[in-house]
Amino acid sequence: MLITLSILVFLVAQTLAWLQINGQFIWPWARDHRVLLSIIGITISYLLMVASDLAYDGLDGKLWPGRFLAFAIGMLVFTILTSTLLGEGITFKSGVSLFLALVIIILQLI
Repeated sequence: MLITLSILVFLVAQTLAWLQINGQFIWPWARDHRVLLSIIGITISYLLMVASDLAYDGLDGKLWPGRFLAFAIGMLVFTILTSTLLGEGITFKSGVSLFLALVIIILQLI
């Protein structure tokens, strides 16, 4: 249960981080309000700390598996949002990287 909750919080945090960093390429107002978006980074940092704490507790006090989960979830979120919101396709190299990210998540869950 802790790992599932951790994954969900990582998903939310990674999505917000993607929007914070790359929103400027979608919405002109984001480019003009970088300071405001930077302040929102405090919330993102807090969510990442909570997700890491949940992963740490759910993975028997081990930090590395949670880090791998965060990385892999970040790769997946980046791919989905970049593809859907910016229209960038997935190249062969990106596809292989995504496959490996999925393998990382699966390995940490078994």
